[in-house]
Amino acid sequence: MEGIKKSFIGSGVRYDLLFPEWNKNAGRDEGEYLEELVTNHVSGRLKVAPEHTAPAVLAQMRKAPFELFKKLKKRFDNIKTRNGLNYEIIPYFISSHPGCTEANMKELVEEMKTLGIKPEQVQDFTPTPMTLSTLMYYTGSDPYTGKKIYVARNIEEKRRQKDYFFWYKKQNRGKP
Repeated sequence: MEGIKKSFIGSGVRYDLLFPEWNKNAGRDEGEYLEELVTNHVSGRLKVAPEHTAPAVLAQMRKAPFELFKKLKKRFDNIKTRNGLNYEIIPYFISSHPGCTEANMKELVEEMKTLGIKPEQVQDFTPTPMTLSTLMYYTGSDPYTGKKIYVARNIEEKRRQKDYFFWYKKQNRGKP
């Protein structure tokens, strides 16, 4: 538009829509779209929401596999290197989602270390009306299978899960 020099994306991007293995409508131009987005509409930090790394937790969340985030990060890193950009990809994660155990959190830490990710912020799961996740939180079961799932309910369980995300901070070293 006339008079507008630049427009930037300030909030999160639905990266899962770029991949045909998750989005049946994704086409061949998604690579061009990502290149355009990163080179012209990111002010230095691209925010995306993988939300977790563990397949079981992502399935409970009804979210895309973490493998898609890894593909995105690889493409993002290639674009920024090719274009000489000093940009970051900022993943958003959720702690204490129903179905998430400490074993899942240990898996998450290993994935983050492998990818060199040190989260700055993490959202602790908060039940919100009319959502599947809230139903799982209150019932302690998966409504589709009827199977019981672990739910972090008390403040200590929730704090412990959140601390896993900040494995690199001095006060969290040596914690489970």
